[in-house]
Amino acid sequence: MYGGFDYIHDSLNNYRAAKIDRRISPNDVMNNAKYFEIGMSAVENIAIACVASRLREVKKVLDLPCGHGTVLRHLVHLFPEAEFDACDINRDGVDFCAATFGARPIYSSKELTDLDFETQYDLIWVGSLFTHTSLEVTRRWVAHLARFLSPKGIVVATFHGRVCPHLFHVVPYIRKDLWLEILDDYSSSGYGFRDYPHLEPNSVIPGGYGNAIAKPHVTIKELEVIPDIRIYLYRERAWADHQDVVAFGRPAYDAQLPDKCN
Repeated sequence: MYGGFDYIHDSLNNYRAAKIDRRISPNDVMNNAKYFEIGMSAVENIAIACVASRLREVKKVLDLPCGHGTVLRHLVHLFPEAEFDACDINRDGVDFCAATFGARPIYSSKELTDLDFETQYDLIWVGSLFTHTSLEVTRRWVAHLARFLSPKGIVVATFHGRVCPHLFHVVPYIRKDLWLEILDDYSSSGYGFRDYPHLEPNSVIPGGYGNAIAKPHVTIKELEVIPDIRIYLYRERAWADHQDVVAFGRPAYDAQLPDKCN
């Protein structure tokens, strides 16, 4: 198998030649003026992660949470030979992705660790999930997803990072008093989280669903303890000039070590 740069070069050529499906579900709450730019930015980050990793061929992809295909509509052209699974707690979004982009539908549960994907993935894209979860939920969910990676598979996930405290005046993430509490925890521990006030406690997922921000060293620390993976990259403000992007996966950092270093 040829190198990662060559593979992703060919994949990007496929993508550039493709016509992206512009059908947007009327139920897609993510629809805004930058809708297609967000998908393109995801492609950029995934391409960089593939080159940085040991991944040389993408045959199986999981998009979680898939929403109504903001990113999936792009990925099906980046890796046209791959099989795609679309997973979300939003059943309407999953159904739309299955009907429109040919993905296998997977309806998520409130607790992700209850879900057995029954397969291994070369790529798991996690766009703006851990931006909404507590540290405890994030910790167990990233470890759970790593269990379903192929021998060279990677997770590419996004987080709210160091830029977010400076963006509240542009992106009002949550009610201001709760935002100030998030910032206090973020300053003291490196991770801040509060539930959205309009949701009943635990109405979406166990442990709450709201807004989270994390310093890079906290995110890296959580990934370091996941068995049998290595951390391939961390890019600040990389997804749509907003969310940080991290890539981690297999083989483990100590796999295939040389007998000696020259």
